Amino acid sequence: MASHIVELDDVHRAAIIHAGAAVMPAALAVAEMTGASGRQLLEAIVVGYEVAIRVGEAVTPSHYYFWHTTGTCGTFGAAAAAGKLLGLTREQLVWALGNAGTQAAGLWEFLADGAMSKHLHPGKAAQNGVLAALLAKEDFTGATRILEGDRGFCRATAPQFDLAVITAGLGRPPYKVEENSFKIHASCRHTHPAVDITLDLAARNAIKTAEVAAITVRTYGTALNITANYRPDSVYAAKFSLPFCVALALKRGRCGLADFTPEALADAEIQALTARVKLERDSELEALHPARWPAAVEITTVQGKTYKGRTDFPKGDPENPATDEELLDKFYNLASGPWGEQRARTLAKAVLNLERPLVNHKTSPCQPQ
Repeated sequence: MASHIVELDDVHRAAIIHAGAAVMPAALAVAEMTGASGRQLLEAIVVGYEVAIRVGEAVTPSHYYFWHTTGTCGTFGAAAAAGKLLGLTREQLVWALGNAGTQAAGLWEFLADGAMSKHLHPGKAAQNGVLAALLAKEDFTGATRILEGDRGFCRATAPQFDLAVITAGLGRPPYKVEENSFKIHASCRHTHPAVDITLDLAARNAIKTAEVAAITVRTYGTALNITANYRPDSVYAAKFSLPFCVALALKRGRCGLADFTPEALADAEIQALTARVKLERDSELEALHPARWPAAVEITTVQGKTYKGRTDFPKGDPENPATDEELLDKFYNLASGPWGEQRARTLAKAVLNLERPLVNHKTSPCQPQ
């Protein structure tokens, strides 16, 4: 969940969901409670991702306009992961999913205030999923048609949905967890395509901020619905401002966690660059979403030079993957602060060999020492 708070968690494009933020805390908690092996934990996580993402794909993109998929569909994934570890029967798992669905929530209205509600969504999804699974273990019943029912989740939360997506290819590889993307920049994933292009154009052409006359970003509608904020009034809101993120990338040459600060928000040059960003909805790019998250950027200088770029797959997508070394460096940078470098490396080694050790609080490298 901490990765979700700092906007550096994973994401599945087609479902538009950060499944790990809801599934992994639920799985870790129940694995610790049951004394599960590392392999059992991994299996439960894969199951949780499969369920959360498939439900998300069924209702996306219409669900996403009002509902934060991580909070809603993540609840189903958390329940499935917990249910797998608890050894629920088929009937009990149906009940668990039924009671997960009746608790599923998370609205986008927090964006209007730059409020912290988004942080709450995956935590509640994990908590509610575990609760649903624990209740089912005690034969507490739930709706048996929570997804497809006349008053079930899909009809209640999505004007358009496709139930067939939930079971198409179910149980056969590739699994949904393999389709996941990893964030490189500490901002909303919808900002990443434009940020990647901006960084590339600026680096390859040695563009100086003082030379920039205008920046045009063309992208898909969902990105604009979420990130077309020209006046972010908090550091958190800045992570959901496409114009600010592009300006920050031009000024700093990166959009890392340490770059989103009150000083950056108040920086006169970044504010001026933000005002020069023009956002446009592009019908061609719109047609590719959500299977792809494309953007095109055009930077015009005061000298009249124009630099253009486009990407359909921002860095960290399966089609444009980050290397193992880049992901490990990302982890070390995030974990070394609170844990210290040595413990961060010990933890990484344990995670990379998770099939072998037990998930036990007495031996966990995360425990205070």
